[in-house]
Amino acid sequence: MTDYDKLEKELHKDCEELSKDFVKQYNENYISAGGAKLDAFIYEMQQEFNNTAIKFLQQRHLLHNKEAKKRTLNITKHYAKNCVEHFSKVTK
Repeated sequence: MTDYDKLEKELHKDCEELSKDFVKQYNENYISAGGAKLDAFIYEMQQEFNNTAIKFLQQRHLLHNKEAKKRTLNITKHYAKNCVEHFSKVTK
């Protein structure tokens, strides 16, 4: 039986670290960037959250577990959305 609460806690930790990494990258390389460069950064960030979800599921042999996949994608989408909103506010 899969312990979804434990998995979610692990994924939250991974997503927090990824979010921190992107904030650091943004502050170092993109804070004054605009337009296409910022769009590319946001796209890269979203892709990295998707990759994190897939890697997370693969490492735990849960890629074909519908419930685990659903929960994982919901969490990573939430973090990606929060990052996009954060960076959108900063650039305004």
